[in-house]
Amino acid sequence: MRRYALLVIALLSLWQTAWAQAPKVPETVQKANEVLMALADIDLLLVLTSLKLDKEQMGKIKPLLEQAQSDLLRMEERNAQALLSLRDEVMSARKEALKGKTPPEELRKKLQEADNAAAQLRLKTIDQVVRTLWAKLDGILSDTQKQTIANQAREMMRNLRRPDADKASRRELGEFFTQEVLLAPRTLPLLEELQKGTE
Repeated sequence: MRRYALLVIALLSLWQTAWAQAPKVPETVQKANEVLMALADIDLLLVLTSLKLDKEQMGKIKPLLEQAQSDLLRMEERNAQALLSLRDEVMSARKEALKGKTPPEELRKKLQEADNAAAQLRLKTIDQVVRTLWAKLDGILSDTQKQTIANQAREMMRNLRRPDADKASRRELGEFFTQEVLLAPRTLPLLEELQKGTE
């Protein structure tokens, strides 16, 4: 899924430009999306609150998550810049495609190479960010909290039918939880709301 994020970013930006006059999303659909977001928040909050983080821990964790998100965003910017270097060729190929002409094989090859390079950078960066973040969290969380994380991570892995779920080490479980829960886009804003609730 993450492998094609670079192409999705490109397609979304083209879509927004080309279909600026797209039909307005009905209010009922917008409200339904808010309900779905709230349900997802509830699931995430149940996981976060089960850790019983105190105010001091939240204060230490929040800047770590901000730094991790910043590192991931910088990586996505690098991937976007690589794609933008091909913008003129892609736009020219699109113009030609409107006339029924097939895009040059060389362009397809360049796009595939850009996609492969983006995927490799993404995997390497995520792995590094996750390992660094978990190593820092390991010194902030209590043994009970780390055990809760291990239990929840193992259960999540089982639900995903991961064959390594029962053999994963505590570090692997912690890193899995870090990637899937702590680095989820909604975790940081929810953590901020939880922190306000403790004040």
